[in-house]
Amino acid sequence: MRSNRSLAGYARLTALAAIVWMAAGPILGREIAVSPGGLEFMRAREIAQSPDRLETTRSRPKAFGTEDYTVTIVPAIAFFPGAEGQAYFTSGSLGRFGPNDTLQNFYAPIDLPPGVTIDYIGLNSQTDAPFALGVELYARVPTGELSLVEALSSTVHAWGTDYNADPIRVSFHVPLAMILKVQQGIHPTPQFFGHVEVWWRREVRDPETVTFSDVPPDHPFFLFVEALAASGITAGCGGGNFCPDQPLTRGQMAVFLAKALGLHWGVAGPP
Repeated sequence: MRSNRSLAGYARLTALAAIVWMAAGPILGREIAVSPGGLEFMRAREIAQSPDRLETTRSRPKAFGTEDYTVTIVPAIAFFPGAEGQAYFTSGSLGRFGPNDTLQNFYAPIDLPPGVTIDYIGLNSQTDAPFALGVELYARVPTGELSLVEALSSTVHAWGTDYNADPIRVSFHVPLAMILKVQQGIHPTPQFFGHVEVWWRREVRDPETVTFSDVPPDHPFFLFVEALAASGITAGCGGGNFCPDQPLTRGQMAVFLAKALGLHWGVAGPP
């Protein structure tokens, strides 16, 4: 039985899957024409201050034990404007910023494997105005639709990183192209960003079939045994069984660990 936390993540995944496989249109109101005009400025302010944006904090997320995270960082120099020919600049610390008084979008790909849960997004920046910068994470499907995963706005500070205050808990179990968008609002002074962080962790998902007759769905170790089988780490003990209560030899343990960790003979070093 799923916990409330798992149910929440499953619900988010189901909603995203519906968008992916039914090819629904992109979320409206996120894309804004690049122009210093008054209408675009008002729309940018609406989006930056929208209640849909995540609550931010300057405290770095905790990562330990079974909740250990992998942090994927995309530096600002990997981001480029979305419109061809748009001017952009690189700071001395290799941050990015656009021209003053210009609404500008920067884009970069981020490589995240399937089978992960995303919990935190971090935007490293230096700004002197509220909501000067925002970051959005999108999933792009092969048919061309974009699905917004989450959005986060910057706060006023010298160089530092803003994070969402509470975990997002969005899970992906199919390969998707993931895109980061950093939007610079219309301000008379430069607004810098240095990098974007995405904090994610792997999870054991519910299997679609039962592999071993002696490990039914109500078995306390069902999810974990099925994960081992699906990963090719174990084929059971024969006869369609896993023998969950049978002792494990050191030799069998070596097979489990070597397969799970992908251990292999390394390439010889240079002479």
